[in-house]
Amino acid sequence: MRVLLVASEAAPFAKTGGLADVAGALPGALSRLGCDVTLVIPAYREVFAKGLPIESTGLSFEVPIGTRRREARILSSRLPGSQATVLLVGNDECFDRPTLYGGAEDYADNAERFIFFSRAALELAGRQDRPFDILHCHDWQTGLVPAYQKLLYRSWPMLAEARSVMTSH
Repeated sequence: MRVLLVASEAAPFAKTGGLADVAGALPGALSRLGCDVTLVIPAYREVFAKGLPIESTGLSFEVPIGTRRREARILSSRLPGSQATVLLVGNDECFDRPTLYGGAEDYADNAERFIFFSRAALELAGRQDRPFDILHCHDWQTGLVPAYQKLLYRSWPMLAEARSVMTSH
């Protein structure tokens, strides 16, 4: 079974709470059960400060956000102690910030940032060489992935048959 986990944070790359713990541990557990797991997270400033091995994939594409487009640059890493691939969606305007979601108050553009991330994750999944069986989305930041998959990406061969699961933490 091929599983795409989509989360706004995952340990050890970026963490504010329990979501990161689950998103960081689940790929390894699923891999040990025989699943082919890919984790997609944003490429926050914090991710690069960790000193983990991250490399460019050379893949970039534009993501439509309303009437505008934003570029998604895709980076790659491995989840330590796991076979799971980690793909990071880079966009400095969205993710090169001091914290993941904001300080005392959320960033005013968080909705737009995670609309971009959700669409970028689907665009990335649609560009893979094999389809995913499951799209496992985590928390509100990825809540639009299942809807966009059915409404906007249903004709994409790599996404048409995937089933979606949503976990709220």
